[in-house]
Amino acid sequence: MSIAENPRVVAAARKAVAWPNRQEWLAGPSGGLMRTLARIAMRRVDTRPAGSLPEVFEQWQRAAPALADYRLTEIKGGTMYAEIHSPCALRGTGDVPACHRMMEYDHEIMRRVGGELTILESQATPGRTFCLVAIRNAEVAPGADG
Repeated sequence: MSIAENPRVVAAARKAVAWPNRQEWLAGPSGGLMRTLARIAMRRVDTRPAGSLPEVFEQWQRAAPALADYRLTEIKGGTMYAEIHSPCALRGTGDVPACHRMMEYDHEIMRRVGGELTILESQATPGRTFCLVAIRNAEVAPGADG
């Protein structure tokens, strides 16, 4: 078992990155930390841009933290809905803004694979045990290259 697959190490790492995300005054540096961690994970698994929503989900899941539990629940129109059941260090804290900062990891992956992620429900909300997210293909602005 690699370090990244060890549940205790993963839980400790999640707690370590939760702390700066809970400090509003560290929003800038914590966002940079989460984007850097996402880019490292994406290089590790050779993440590629995706064309379809199922491919976006697949690439996001590949670059997910070890032991992540992402569940695709529905594709409706141009939107895919997924649940994140991975235990989060913010679960039940009520600190939803910290969740949004910590999810910069996932937003970075989405930007790089061609998707957009919206957090609909956070497990930081007391009583929730999983997050609910919506994923769409990224929209290219008119006249933009690529």
